[in-house]
Amino acid sequence: MSGFAKKTFKLLLWFILVAVLFVVVATGIFLATFDANQYKQELSDLVRQATGRELEFFGDVNLTIYPALGMKLGAMSLSNAPGFGAKSMLKVNKVSISVDVASLIRFSPEIEQLLLDDLEINLEKNAKGVTNWDDLLTASVPEPPDSTPSESTSATSNGEPMTLRGAFGGLNIKNARLSWKDAQAGVEYRIKDLDLSTGRITPDAPFSIEMHLAFESKDGINARVDLTSGVQFLITDNRLKLTDLDLDLEVMGSALPRGKITLGIASQSVDFDLRRNAIELEGLNLDIDDSRLSGWFKLTDYTRPAMTFNLSSELLDIDALLDTPSVAQQARQVTVEAPASDTSEDVQIVLPMELLRSLKVDGELRVKQIKLRNLLLEDVELKVSAIDGLLNLDPIRMSLYQGSFEGRVQLDARKQLPKYRVSQSLSGVQIGPLLSDYLGEERITGELNAGVELQTRGEWLSALIKNSNGTMKLAFTDGALKGFNLRYSIEKAKAKLNRQPAPPEQLLKTDFSALGLSGKIRNGVFTSNDLRLQAPLLRVGGEGQADLNNNRVDYLVKVRLVGSLEGQQEVASDDAKGLLIPVSIKGPFAAPEIDVQLDEMLKAAAARLRAEKQAKLKAELEQKIQAEKDALAAAKQRELEKQKQVLEAKKKAALDKLKKKLLKKLLD
Repeated sequence: MSGFAKKTFKLLLWFILVAVLFVVVATGIFLATFDANQYKQELSDLVRQATGRELEFFGDVNLTIYPALGMKLGAMSLSNAPGFGAKSMLKVNKVSISVDVASLIRFSPEIEQLLLDDLEINLEKNAKGVTNWDDLLTASVPEPPDSTPSESTSATSNGEPMTLRGAFGGLNIKNARLSWKDAQAGVEYRIKDLDLSTGRITPDAPFSIEMHLAFESKDGINARVDLTSGVQFLITDNRLKLTDLDLDLEVMGSALPRGKITLGIASQSVDFDLRRNAIELEGLNLDIDDSRLSGWFKLTDYTRPAMTFNLSSELLDIDALLDTPSVAQQARQVTVEAPASDTSEDVQIVLPMELLRSLKVDGELRVKQIKLRNLLLEDVELKVSAIDGLLNLDPIRMSLYQGSFEGRVQLDARKQLPKYRVSQSLSGVQIGPLLSDYLGEERITGELNAGVELQTRGEWLSALIKNSNGTMKLAFTDGALKGFNLRYSIEKAKAKLNRQPAPPEQLLKTDFSALGLSGKIRNGVFTSNDLRLQAPLLRVGGEGQADLNNNRVDYLVKVRLVGSLEGQQEVASDDAKGLLIPVSIKGPFAAPEIDVQLDEMLKAAAARLRAEKQAKLKAELEQKIQAEKDALAAAKQRELEKQKQVLEAKKKAALDKLKKKLLKKLLD
């Protein structure tokens, strides 16, 4: 290095040292002579003049030099808007802000850290829809004539990318509380124990964040949120990107099943597009207790939500989520509670109609197994679409109990009352195991093929049933109706009619090779006139109705016996064989009364006897009349023969007389 260069370098070094020394000395003199507390009253007066609010300070303002140049404020509060009570809108126990000394030396000051301790914010909306911050939005401090829009305002208005300029050492919020009370909607939420800390925030570089909070609502729902420090944030070009998201959420409340639900949200990346109000989650894993959904999710336009998603799962245990009791537990509850009547309490189905009208959805869900109401559904495929208040689940496909299901559901939320349209078909389903899992007993067994077309409207369960209209078709093969033996009931009625001992007890089951019916549903009442049942010992037809509004059935079944209790062979001595026997099935669905109508059976038997006697008398009368006709015809024939003989004799006598007369003339 030349002598000139060495001298120049030394000179530059001395200049830097002198500058640093000057800054340090100047800062020390400033801190020694400057008293920020004398400006507190001026600041309070300025806030009162601009907003009408009271800004109060309850402690001294202190400046610090080492380890960072900063300012510490004691407790302070901002009063509430007029009409919202005496409680402060905002208050904080301690505020601390520091500036990196090295950045000051570079003449590019950077905030080292912002600390807020015991921050409390109270937000409210009254019954007229006015919030306690509306006055702050309208109030403004006049700007100097030569002022120019701030960088952030200019970027927002011109649609330029929002980027982070400069570095920020981090944000540290401890023990914060936030409340929201909406008198218009009747809701109240509170966030407490909020702790939020970030790493150093630098332009175009990721930073870490950690957050913990507790949530409470007026209706008793509580939640705890934990966001781990492994999350990395990146702010760039109007986008907020998160990587390695790991969020734990625990929701508690008496209104929830089991009182608690735990959620875990993990995602490889989360992308917030601040310009388009969009969020995109890739590599999403959503854990709900022991169930997991995986895939991706996108949401755009928060004011008019548009969602697309593709999710899949190996197992969704909805019974565990809703704490659905097992069939045995349900049976014990029914036994203990023993309701006084068969009328059930009405249920209101409240839907967020305005949200449904604004939703745009296009998504797919695939689940290997779903446990729902103690049923096991497999290979479930569901496609969801919604636009302008029309929500469609089409198609819905699944395998269940050795058969398959395919259907469509449409929800129309465009008008005041929601409308529903359902179309579904079952093929090859073993109904016995299905009913056993769902109800705890196999009331009917066999293979079921069915089709249902239904439409209804309303927001109460009773209204949905009452307004239901459509068609239904059911066909069972190779099964049994359990709980009653139709043939035995008839034999028992016959024995009573003939004053004979009742037949031996039989198994309460009616086997069949085929059972089918179809009909229409009108205003919640199913009517059918084509019931057909084929069994080894009988043939059954029938007609009637099932009132879904009152859970009652009223059916008249007509049975024709075709065999005996001992077997399938024909028995000529069975006086009821071939006779239509009316059987009334009437009462609540759970336990209908089965009545073999003896009077109708007697009338039918008497009518058959009368018909047989009349036929016999008629045959005998016809035989007697025919015999008399035959006898009369024979007598008439004999009379004709006799008259013929007399006539012939007369003719012969006259001829003989004529011959004699002619012979006499010839001889003369």
